[in-house]
Amino acid sequence: MALGKSRGASVSPGVLVGYYRQDFATLDTEDTVYHALEKGIEGLSEEHLRSVASGFLIGHDLMKKTIGSLSEGQKGLVMFARLVLQKPGLLILDEPTNHMNFRHLPVIASALNKYEGAMILVSHVPEFVQQIRIDEVLDLEK
Repeated sequence: MALGKSRGASVSPGVLVGYYRQDFATLDTEDTVYHALEKGIEGLSEEHLRSVASGFLIGHDLMKKTIGSLSEGQKGLVMFARLVLQKPGLLILDEPTNHMNFRHLPVIASALNKYEGAMILVSHVPEFVQQIRIDEVLDLEK
């Protein structure tokens, strides 16, 4: 669905889908963090990019590093910052707490609470899910 290839699923034209993959396959390991954040986003000011990045604990030094040199947790923070910058209408999150330092979870929960759009969240961490404003839950274990 996130890639637009699922049969039987459709997303309205013009709706941008943001996809957080737990394997970070949507990040190019050769890109710098700065380039990964600005990639494909038109009209983005450097000031706004750096402001959003800093909200995810991504500072000046980290911006110069390549994605491939980052820890898994840092890659996750880059993914979240990129999603905030993209402003998707539909957000699909596949186990967003995997690889994350527990200190980063409130930062991510805060960003998700500010998100204005539809969200599909897959998580096995109820403590994290409880920190997020969720309007409807579909429990697949029932």
